[in-house]
Amino acid sequence: MFNGENFLTAKGVTLQREISGENNLWVRLFLEGEGVVSLSSKNFRGDSEPFIWAVYSFRKMARSAKYFIDDIDVKDDMLHIRRSRETILTARKWADLLAKYMPHEQPDDDLLYILYWNMKLLATPSLPYSVPDWRFLWQWIDLWGLAPDIVEFHTSNKFNEDEIKLLIKILSINAKGVINLFAYPLNFNIRKNAFITAAKLAAKFLRQI
Repeated sequence: MFNGENFLTAKGVTLQREISGENNLWVRLFLEGEGVVSLSSKNFRGDSEPFIWAVYSFRKMARSAKYFIDDIDVKDDMLHIRRSRETILTARKWADLLAKYMPHEQPDDDLLYILYWNMKLLATPSLPYSVPDWRFLWQWIDLWGLAPDIVEFHTSNKFNEDEIKLLIKILSINAKGVINLFAYPLNFNIRKNAFITAAKLAAKFLRQI
């Protein structure tokens, strides 16, 4: 929210960052009430790493339409996302898709909320990375009205009855419930690559935008 003519404070997540020159940093953020925005910082900051959730304070420079980061108050570093190549690549994929398909500076707080809780799942060591990958993508396309009927679609793509029931269950419970669900071995009818396949299929619907 705006605190004055030249200042902005908002909470959200760093999606991408890029070093420009010796001391300049370009970042793309997904912010509550603001959407996806691109900003600059004059200093290289460790707390501006991708996937960190924070409250960001910005300052608008005189005679410029651009905002520059003044302060980052970290709330959740999502450290365990960096535990493996698969989880890092999954988070990067989400960031790239959001940067590509989210209209610039158009708020979508519901999607931001969905992203946060699925990042929490992605940061859970006991959970296969492919589970939150599919869950986030399906919740996204469902929110935007792009998702087909979940049963008919997955039946037509050769998912078995047990797999479809599990997909529906995962969507009907919160993040803690998903973690608890995978605390025990799954039904032997659930294929190991079921969620990887489901995530790839879900991502295709974003291309309709």
